[in-house]
Amino acid sequence: MSGYYDDNFGYWEGMDDPDMVDFYHRVQRENVQKVCLGCERKVRIRPDYAYCGPCADKIEAGWDI
Repeated sequence: MSGYYDDNFGYWEGMDDPDMVDFYHRVQRENVQKVCLGCERKVRIRPDYAYCGPCADKIEAGWDI
């Protein structure tokens, strides 16, 4: 089983499914480079996202970033 990582969702599992791989590649094509409002790193995320995956996880866990 193989997996991939991106700044939106972290580690993608289940990449043995061709449909999941196609979805992953579509997400990657639609990503744009931005500065995350949480960690201020340059990341490739969805156009409508302001935070990278790790920062979004922290916010959901109640962290004040």
